[in-house]
Amino acid sequence: MLEHTGFKRHTIASAVAIFLAGAVMAPTQAAGQEQSDASAGAIQEVIVTAQRVAQPASKTPLALSVVSGDDLKNAGAMNAASLTDLVPNVQIANNGGAMEIAIRGVSSADNTEKGDPSASFNIDGVNLARPQSAGIAFYDLERIEVLRGPQGTLYGRNATAGAVNLITNKPGSRFEGNVALQMGNYDTRIVDAMLNVPVNETLALRAAVSSSKHDGYLRSTQGLARNYDDQDSLSGRVHALFKFAPDVTLLLSADTSKTRGAGPGNVPMETFQTQSGDAQRTATPTVQGRIDNKANGYSAELNATLDVGTLTYQGAHRSFDRDEITPLGFGLSNPAPFGSSLAGYTQNSHELRLASKHGALKSILGLYWFRESSHIDVEFVNYPGLGRLAFIQDPTVSASKAAFGDLTIDLSGDLHLTLGLRRTKDEKSRQGYTIIGDPVIARGVNDAAVNYAQTTGKLSVDYALAKNIMAYVTASTGYKAGGFNDGTRATNPFLTYAPEHLTAIEVGIKGRMLNGRLQTSAALFGYNYRDLQLTSIVEDPINGGVTSQTRNAAKAKIAGLELEGKYAVTSNGRINFSATYLDAHYADYMPAQNIDWSGLRLDKSPRATLGLGYDHRWAMESGAELSAHVGTRYTSAYFISDFDTRTQYRQGGFHKSDATLTYFSATGNWYVQGYIRNIEDQTVLTSYSVRRAGLGAPRTAGVRVDVGF
Repeated sequence: MLEHTGFKRHTIASAVAIFLAGAVMAPTQAAGQEQSDASAGAIQEVIVTAQRVAQPASKTPLALSVVSGDDLKNAGAMNAASLTDLVPNVQIANNGGAMEIAIRGVSSADNTEKGDPSASFNIDGVNLARPQSAGIAFYDLERIEVLRGPQGTLYGRNATAGAVNLITNKPGSRFEGNVALQMGNYDTRIVDAMLNVPVNETLALRAAVSSSKHDGYLRSTQGLARNYDDQDSLSGRVHALFKFAPDVTLLLSADTSKTRGAGPGNVPMETFQTQSGDAQRTATPTVQGRIDNKANGYSAELNATLDVGTLTYQGAHRSFDRDEITPLGFGLSNPAPFGSSLAGYTQNSHELRLASKHGALKSILGLYWFRESSHIDVEFVNYPGLGRLAFIQDPTVSASKAAFGDLTIDLSGDLHLTLGLRRTKDEKSRQGYTIIGDPVIARGVNDAAVNYAQTTGKLSVDYALAKNIMAYVTASTGYKAGGFNDGTRATNPFLTYAPEHLTAIEVGIKGRMLNGRLQTSAALFGYNYRDLQLTSIVEDPINGGVTSQTRNAAKAKIAGLELEGKYAVTSNGRINFSATYLDAHYADYMPAQNIDWSGLRLDKSPRATLGLGYDHRWAMESGAELSAHVGTRYTSAYFISDFDTRTQYRQGGFHKSDATLTYFSATGNWYVQGYIRNIEDQTVLTSYSVRRAGLGAPRTAGVRVDVGF
């Protein structure tokens, strides 16, 4: 159980005060330095689009982390889970093929066709209703922006935790390309390639492809052909950028991906708890897993600068098809139980935005329309005691419409007031049935529909304390759509559940100091989180039976502090640092009668994390360069819950380190990199499902060669 003491609150407040004082003093201390000397090795300013318009990251009044494409390559970030080690207060894990995102302790564990994530996951501005379809999109990226805190105004529903934005490299004006080959342990083989072609003054094309393979990280004891937690994926993306005029552009994009192999795996929770080292990664599934999933996407983005402002239209169509076989248990049961999943998801979305500036007023106004439809056929074969369980749903539909706006008023040049509002109307429905037994013992109908109208908003004030230092205070709200359980109103008294709501207050400071050599930010935040959607075993008040249902079961309180930054020690050396403190606990929750979880921590909310890294470059007489990186990250203990059995499983505190050494040629058109990640070979609990533990990647090492022209 958590301790809540005044000392901790005073400690956080003191830390913010000390940082604030240091931030204000830093420019004065550096004023006497000559500009030419101080600017050497300055941290490069990054332009972001987190608020739907381009602006420097250091002048964006919200908690924001930016990871560049080069940083992703150095970290070996092949999927979203890699962001856990790169961004403060973020935990992303693969749970049975679904991507679960937790930001500041806010997450969602319902990965079914009726569930929604708590964080908005976007690729080039297009929101993905099924983030798992983007699990292999981490190639040819310009940057990733991670926004922490509710983003209800500009990103809408299902952004209570925050937003993750992947920004791909767009077509440029130079003819260029590159090919990269990476090889490592677990028989890792990764091939990336890119080609950029400026066809003429009007049209430029860019194509990228990525193939990634490695053997499974979990070792089977039954001689399966493929071990779980492997990878076998192939992805491709094409952009066509039309510049019809200096102020009118059209970007057409298409992407496709295939994922095969044994797929994500897990081990018995008992194995994780009682074993150590390599033995913790011993899986004993009874069935060879198989995945054959496909994802496709098409989008168009039109930008036009008019007299009234910049008009942006974005339309997209995406599809995701699942074909999977997964084991249901471990050991030598005969016949072996397994699950078979066939599912298809399609989504269409349209967004229209107008960004304007008139004197002291800046505004963003927009309209949004979204619709997702899915069909699933999930069967559990050789299910103990029943023989067969089948869940056949066709269709499940989710639709959303919204109008939104942000208005910023320049009050004094250094002081700005921002007001944001979004009105959302949501509709969700599902039709289908459940089949129990082989031969059939029972057949249940699933028929439900819900609709909501919600208003979310924010009020923010930011003030320039100095030329390159900004402080801000923001109050904001977020909401996650409600939904339904199995059955009908006549058969299930727990059929529907309401939306989640989150109210947040954040105080932050960020800026560039010491003539650009130090770039840092800090945020102090507090959340009031209510109507949490949690799944647990409940008793039917009519027949006394117990079933697993999702309900609005809890209230939570979250408070914390974040600090991150970069410091150029010399023109060739840079330190990266981060630190977080998080107190995320249930304020009122009883998972069952006479069981009180009030005061216990929310899932995946470590009390503290610390990150420290150093990068250095050496110039050689030949013109070549040698670059080295070493970094480590400490994460304190956290919990992952089994709400059905009312159990919290503990992952103890751990640290993970990595290192890379890169040789850049004198011509600048090729490099060779050696890497090692998770040097300590830590085995970390990242997800949980039905007494099974999902684990993070083990120690990996290898070499990458990249040749460009």
